[in-house]
Amino acid sequence: MNQLNGFSQYILQIAYKYGLNSVFDDFLEMTVCALSVGAKEDRYHEIVRNYEKPDAYLMAEAFGVLVLEMDNNGAGLKDGFGDFYMEYISHGHNGQFFTPEPVCELMVRMTNPVGFGERVADCCCGSGRMLLAAAKIERDCLFFGADIDRTCTMMCLINLCLNGLLGEVCWMDTLANRFYTGWRIELHPEHGVPYIREITETESYMVLRLPEKKLELVDNPRPAMGAGQQLLFEF
Repeated sequence: MNQLNGFSQYILQIAYKYGLNSVFDDFLEMTVCALSVGAKEDRYHEIVRNYEKPDAYLMAEAFGVLVLEMDNNGAGLKDGFGDFYMEYISHGHNGQFFTPEPVCELMVRMTNPVGFGERVADCCCGSGRMLLAAAKIERDCLFFGADIDRTCTMMCLINLCLNGLLGEVCWMDTLANRFYTGWRIELHPEHGVPYIREITETESYMVLRLPEKKLELVDNPRPAMGAGQQLLFEF
């Protein structure tokens, strides 16, 4: 069951008029725009114009409630979206059952109980639970996530940014090494707070730099791993 009851109520209230999938995706993209510190202002206004003014205010209130609930009584590092997404959006479609947070924490501690190196990556990140669990051991790493589902990448991106974790999230097919969109979470040069910056494929660390003679692997990847399988590794 979704633990973010206040956030859920706001989103479901708005969705009654506009449709749940559209509202949730719009909310995520508007949040990414807001966390981009002015760089995506035009896109933000383009989305918000699709909503009547009272509903746009509800979107803002939903964001405020989300931040409060993700605070997790001061502990932070709580997945702000995963349970809501599974319960109301994916319904398990395409095997999208995210690993329970306590299991993520167990897996991370089994992988490396002491601490991680400089960078930690999850090439099938979902809403970012494995990376958040890794941050509970060592939050000063750079965190890298990728997923073939754009909605999942935005959930992960927001989860990392609102928890002050720096790194990169890419919407891409990791197995085929196909890049669609990527974002970097960095410290703002003027304000010194984490913010989101969209990046190109050439800037991405998650894209493999294959030599020309190996390019045939991109179009003929190995069969996909089991649905819902997640990997956590250092690089």
